[in-house]
Amino acid sequence: MRIVLYCILVLFPSIVLSQEQMKSEVHHWEVHKVRSTNFGSERLLFDGGGAILSKHELKGISIESGKKLRYRTEDSGDELFFIIKEGPVRVVLDQKAHDLDTGSVVFLLPGDEVIFENKRKDVISLYEMRMASIEKPEGERRRRAEPSFVIDWYDMVYKAHDKGGVRQLFDRPTVMLDRFDVHITSLDPGINSHPPHTHQNEEIILMIDGDGEMQLGDRKEKITSGDAAWVASNIPHNFSNLGNRPAVYFAIQWN
Repeated sequence: MRIVLYCILVLFPSIVLSQEQMKSEVHHWEVHKVRSTNFGSERLLFDGGGAILSKHELKGISIESGKKLRYRTEDSGDELFFIIKEGPVRVVLDQKAHDLDTGSVVFLLPGDEVIFENKRKDVISLYEMRMASIEKPEGERRRRAEPSFVIDWYDMVYKAHDKGGVRQLFDRPTVMLDRFDVHITSLDPGINSHPPHTHQNEEIILMIDGDGEMQLGDRKEKITSGDAAWVASNIPHNFSNLGNRPAVYFAIQWN
């Protein structure tokens, strides 16, 4: 039996990986179990794989007043992407300090270090996303990747349109990905983002403010502030704003 399993893993890795791919669904911030830590607490929103990433994990992190949280991965380790859920928080990247408010982001390449410090009197929170590609990163992919960075919410350029507006943060290659594309949409009350559509790229819709509904295939699921929807490849989907104020959400794609 072990020999058979070994042959399957070696000769047909794509078959094994495809069995682990996550399904399209909304992961709710409030319902996931909270685990206490020495810096505050954390909750696991999802953990699995997909067509491009063998590991894709999203956690909600809470840091208590006066506490610090340090991240450093090995050169061969994961890439990390952070979104500030409730700030401001002091962020030290490459020995430079930044005070980042809600909606700001941090991207960390393998081998780099970032420190989050809560200087407030109450709790702050953030999302921690870990990514590792199925395809082993080679030298060329490492050379083309731009350095780790932060983007402050107040430095993001907002462009209004007939449904609300958008902040395009970046669209770039990384060590793990040929393309990592992140933008923030603001959608006016009572309208849809677009008719249900499909695309090959997997996608995450992460709500930072508002109430709405995700169509995922033939299902509709409620989504509210703090929640994250995983959208699998080629699944018909859209978002509807059911609230009485603009809904603000991250749209994250990769290939």
